[in-house]
Amino acid sequence: MRCTRCGRKAVDTDKFCAECGMFLRDAYIDHRLLHALWYDQEGRCRDARRELERLLDNEPGHVQANHVLGTMYFHQGTLDLAIERYETALKGAPNFILCAYDCGVAYYHRANMPEAIRCFNRCLELDPHYNAAHYRLGFSYFHLGELDRALEHYEKCTSLTPEYLMARYHIGLIHERLGDTDAAAREFQRNEDECIGEVSSLFRLAEIRKAEGKVDEAEDLLRRANEFGKSAGE
Repeated sequence: MRCTRCGRKAVDTDKFCAECGMFLRDAYIDHRLLHALWYDQEGRCRDARRELERLLDNEPGHVQANHVLGTMYFHQGTLDLAIERYETALKGAPNFILCAYDCGVAYYHRANMPEAIRCFNRCLELDPHYNAAHYRLGFSYFHLGELDRALEHYEKCTSLTPEYLMARYHIGLIHERLGDTDAAAREFQRNEDECIGEVSSLFRLAEIRKAEGKVDEAEDLLRRANEFGKSAGE
């Protein structure tokens, strides 16, 4: 895109020419985005989607509109449409890390693990400490059966953010599948020590104790897990 007044080259997201100040874009495009966000905040999801779709009819590459509409599609369960919007946004803004992460989540729920991994790795290229991407990579590799790689990302996740207890649970689960029940039990126990009522870890720890012949301890763990499960459902 070039400024019609001075001829300076501009990018599609520029509103004004940096050389002469010429207005480059239709102001109503931005108003529509604001209207859509307001509709969404008010719970008027259908109106929000329609406003964004109209906006994109006029400016198909609008990065923010594509990302917001993609997220709306994701929440309504139309994953292919969400992915299409996210990918369009990323073409216009390859370093849009939140969009790359959201696109990865959509691919993950679409059961397309290779594409999910590509998106999450893109997040880590932009920010190696993007903890949520490590967490999601753990899940993605876990579902592919690549347990060593999953373990690597779950461990990185817990080192960056120790309160990610489900990452530690999956570390225990991986150790269990690899046959190291002692390491698995340690992780499940750590979860129980740091979060009373972490039911998943209690159940797995109970199974390990039962296999070890520690029946009384296993039954106590199962009793506690059932109690916490009931209280959580009340």
